[in-house]
Amino acid sequence: MLSGCGGGSSSTPAAGTGTSGSTGGTTTSAGGSSPTSSSSGVPGVTLTAQGTKLTLGKAAKVSWQPTQKQTGVIRVAVTKLERVPISVFHDWRLDTATQKSTPYYVHATVTNLGTTPLSGVPVPLYLLDGRNTLLQASTFRAAFPACPSTPLPKKFTHGKRTSACLVYFAPNHGKLVAVSFRPSQDFDAITWTGKVTTPKK
Repeated sequence: MLSGCGGGSSSTPAAGTGTSGSTGGTTTSAGGSSPTSSSSGVPGVTLTAQGTKLTLGKAAKVSWQPTQKQTGVIRVAVTKLERVPISVFHDWRLDTATQKSTPYYVHATVTNLGTTPLSGVPVPLYLLDGRNTLLQASTFRAAFPACPSTPLPKKFTHGKRTSACLVYFAPNHGKLVAVSFRPSQDFDAITWTGKVTTPKK
């Protein structure tokens, strides 16, 4: 995994992954539960049906519980998928497994439709790879401007909108098949598929 940084300075960044302690880990549950009906609990908001398959740019209205005391209701759209070379992380110390992975940037827009502030809550999106494994986004211990892979911003209250970029590492040179919203094991995932591009140099 991304366990440190290159350069030999104690001030250079370090990063860690969000998948069970190692990049490329498997998740079968993404934390809290999620409503199983179309009711969001927010007047005028009807949730997107479980199992819906979307293309890039199309939005879903979803609800889940980041914690037992929080219920998030958001509009989320995956807007772009990018495959990047592992050399993008040349300033970071990568373990052997990560060096053999394929990095992806997943871009999305998120709007808070509910009444619960979602500041600091991770965007509940997962990468589905060619081995049918759900992968959590990586997290960084210091800034990674190219694709910050951070939780939702401060003061992310009702009506606020943000753009997000999440970093995923598909192990063993894996391939991105879809991006999935699946907050619990018994939730029939909502997925996004589309063309995977390579950023221009």
